[in-house]
Amino acid sequence: MYPLDVVSVEKQRGQTQLVLVGTAPIKSNEEEVIGAVEIGILINNEFLKSLIAAKDEYLIVFNKDKTVVVSTLTSVTHRNWQLPPTSVPPMRILLTNKHYVAKSIFLPGLSNTSLTVVLLKSLADLNHTVQYLWLRLWGFFLVGCLICTLVGKNIARNISGPLLTVARVAQKATQEGNFDLQAPVTRNDEVGILATSLNSLIRRVAEYTQELEQARTTLEKRVEERTHQLLQKNQELNLAYDQLSYAIQELQQTQAQLIQTEKMSSLGNMVAGVAHEINNPISFIYGNISYAKEYIEQLLELLHLYKKEYPQPTAAIQTCLEKTELDYISEDLPKIFSSMKMGAQRIREIVLSLRNFSRLDESEKKAVNIHEGIDSTLLILNHRLKEGIQVIKEYEETLPLIECYPAQLNQVFLNLLSNAIDALEESFLSNLSSEDNKVNPQILIHTNKAAGNRIYVRITDNGCGIEPQNQDKIFDPFFTTKEVGKGTGLGLWICYQIIQKHQGKIEVNSLLGEGTTVTVTLPLVQKS
Repeated sequence: MYPLDVVSVEKQRGQTQLVLVGTAPIKSNEEEVIGAVEIGILINNEFLKSLIAAKDEYLIVFNKDKTVVVSTLTSVTHRNWQLPPTSVPPMRILLTNKHYVAKSIFLPGLSNTSLTVVLLKSLADLNHTVQYLWLRLWGFFLVGCLICTLVGKNIARNISGPLLTVARVAQKATQEGNFDLQAPVTRNDEVGILATSLNSLIRRVAEYTQELEQARTTLEKRVEERTHQLLQKNQELNLAYDQLSYAIQELQQTQAQLIQTEKMSSLGNMVAGVAHEINNPISFIYGNISYAKEYIEQLLELLHLYKKEYPQPTAAIQTCLEKTELDYISEDLPKIFSSMKMGAQRIREIVLSLRNFSRLDESEKKAVNIHEGIDSTLLILNHRLKEGIQVIKEYEETLPLIECYPAQLNQVFLNLLSNAIDALEESFLSNLSSEDNKVNPQILIHTNKAAGNRIYVRITDNGCGIEPQNQDKIFDPFFTTKEVGKGTGLGLWICYQIIQKHQGKIEVNSLLGEGTTVTVTLPLVQKS
């Protein structure tokens, strides 16, 4: 039989079917080929069914363009689907919601034609068998579990029953403290030995408990006697501690006041010395600037006159004029002298403020203008006021002079203004870039004359304010809310002592988040 071929046959209705054609030779008695016979078989359902051995097997034939030609599985007759490759072993596929095992076989023809036959084997019976097997296994498993449970429960009842009785006796003895209980001994095995041991243990615990009770009674009596003695000693120690604490507090306050006074005195000496040393040379410089400016103007006028009278200078003079830029010097030199004069005047004002702040020549009581002391203090703190803090002065022009110790009052104003600046730095200057910060930091200084020959100085800031629980402690020595290293807690306490010495009064009003106002009231004349 020669190789097969596939031939397409067209019926009258336009349908095309395939015919599997085979050629067989016709030979003579001498084995010579004298002809050939062609045999064809129509590839249809009947032909495919004759090839199937079981009812759950199916054949599907595909032509060269991978479309279904004929199929014994009617649900895929007109369906285009991806057939399994011929080079792989049988594989499992899902077709019309059913599982099959598929194997592809490629049949080549002679006239450039080919067929692909796919054999499908349904897995429904296999799945049914697997499910039935699983049900049987689960049944055996449940029956085994039930048998094991019943047997285990019976064994546990026989073993745990006596043990539970012993456990109840032990639990009741420990919870109620009843050591007269005894566990029943009904067996000679390990459970009986355990019950006997428990009874022995309960008796020994009862004996030890009685001994401990006697020891506790004796110890309580001794502790009570010792406690009474310790209470007496403690009262004596508390009395001595209170006396010592009071003495130490008085000593610390006195020491702190002496240290602060010495510091302010040293600061005053230094400030006065610096002011004195600066005052002499700056007075010399300030006094000679006017003469120097006048002489320079005369020299410049003389140069311009030479230039006018001798318009054709020599080559050396012309070179020197171009090198020195005489026109620029003539225009810029008066400005330089004006700046020098303004700077010297500013230095003289600073020196005067330093001398007013130190007041070393006024250690006794003297009638002074309180505004001069405030302005001098602001000048000392000017380096801290350049961070956007606005100072508003509301001075009463007709404020009378007051009798006081000027250096001490300057110390009060220095402490109060420093605290106000600290509060503003904490509230505003750390958040200058914040869009919510719409209020400018400011310090308001207001002075006025009050009734009864008194004046008051009110310093207000719009900083963070003081918490209510701290407002009663601000004048206590060594009390501070600042970070470690930024405050000693003595500033306001010293202010309070100085104002008391001047027969005045200092008050603080603060709202958390809105600001603080410090009011200092002083008499014009102090009583003897």
